[in-house]
Amino acid sequence: MVARPIRAVYEHGQLRLLDPVDWVEGQEVQFTVLSEREQTRLALKDMLVHYDDAPTQESEIDEVALRAEIAAAMQGKPPISDAIIEERQNGP
Repeated sequence: MVARPIRAVYEHGQLRLLDPVDWVEGQEVQFTVLSEREQTRLALKDMLVHYDDAPTQESEIDEVALRAEIAAAMQGKPPISDAIIEERQNGP
């Protein structure tokens, strides 16, 4: 089984799943609880560009190189707008 996020709501001391699951009765599962901030960071982690040396006021960022780096990192990944549209269509 491939790990994937499962949305749920905590109500009256129980978790109510918002997404369908393909589990066998009695199957043990593990949950990781993420805050909204952690969920956002996780969703955006592949789009963040990390630099070993932060630019100083005296240096300038090469925007052309930065755009090329971002484009290379996003190669083969759907636009974030597609993910937003899908989430809105499949939401609660």
